[in-house]
Amino acid sequence: MNLSLISFENTSTVDIEGQSPNYPNHDPVMEQKLAFQDPSLGSIDCRLIATPNVSLLSGIIQLRQSVRLKTATPDNSINFPFMLEGSIVSHFYNFPKKQQLPQNSHNAIHLVHTEGEHYLPVGKLHTFHINVGSTYFYDNFISEDKITDRFKNGIATRNSTVASNQPGFIHHEMKNTIKHMLENPYQGAMKRMFLEIKSLELITMQIHQLCNLSLRPLPMGAKNKELAFGVKEFLEQQFLAAWTLEELARKFGTNIQTLKTSFKATFGMSIFSYYQQLRMEFAKHMLLEQKHPILEISEWLGYSHQNHFSTAFKKHFGFSPSATKPPR
Repeated sequence: MNLSLISFENTSTVDIEGQSPNYPNHDPVMEQKLAFQDPSLGSIDCRLIATPNVSLLSGIIQLRQSVRLKTATPDNSINFPFMLEGSIVSHFYNFPKKQQLPQNSHNAIHLVHTEGEHYLPVGKLHTFHINVGSTYFYDNFISEDKITDRFKNGIATRNSTVASNQPGFIHHEMKNTIKHMLENPYQGAMKRMFLEIKSLELITMQIHQLCNLSLRPLPMGAKNKELAFGVKEFLEQQFLAAWTLEELARKFGTNIQTLKTSFKATFGMSIFSYYQQLRMEFAKHMLLEQKHPILEISEWLGYSHQNHFSTAFKKHFGFSPSATKPPR
């Protein structure tokens, strides 16, 4: 894995030495530690573990300022990220939608080309990541669910795809499995067997949960108030992605009119107004407190041109994003 940190404050780039371990056939498990420390940026402490079939990364990141982390992992692979602490927004260059992973959540994504950037906020992040080669996944996972089918089809046609638009929840059993993988006492071939079996166990729990999420017609039944709270919670986790009313209605198994009416009756504002409020508050925080460039934020929010973002920002707050602080 290649890593580079990019500071938002001065746009300088810091390369972090480290490649995913290469495993010769006679060595069943390879490990490597990757550490980085900078007085102004913060610290990164990662542990990389690789067998011939899976690669694991456990990372604890402490940041004094927001950064972009540029990464590249093996192409045409399946990635299973778990965000144990903190949150992250990822933009893979060859994938259309940004992926937002809040604290205590997980997802899975097949990437044909894996280069990308990850927005890391100030504070502590703890992440665990499994990377599986496409051949190993194709040969060892049985097509009994639509996520596995989608990934296998993506491998065959070389098309990237994400398991779920809604991240899953990391439950206690998943956390225990991750803990056992990182603290296992085995060596040599037994260690490889243990790590690969536990990886399959964790991925199985993950895919099972994500399939159930996508099959759920409504968050908590058909009651309008519960529908509204479900949509609100979903938007709070996924506000950087572009959503239409049609997509939201389809996702929650209802029609557009019921969706709009339920939300407005529950919260006193339209879905679009709340969605826009989340995005603009995020932009304001990034501009006024984290000092991120306007162009950078407009790109994260999916605007095709910086001027379009500036117009929306001024309409919402009454002052332009170029102002260093709002008027008194």
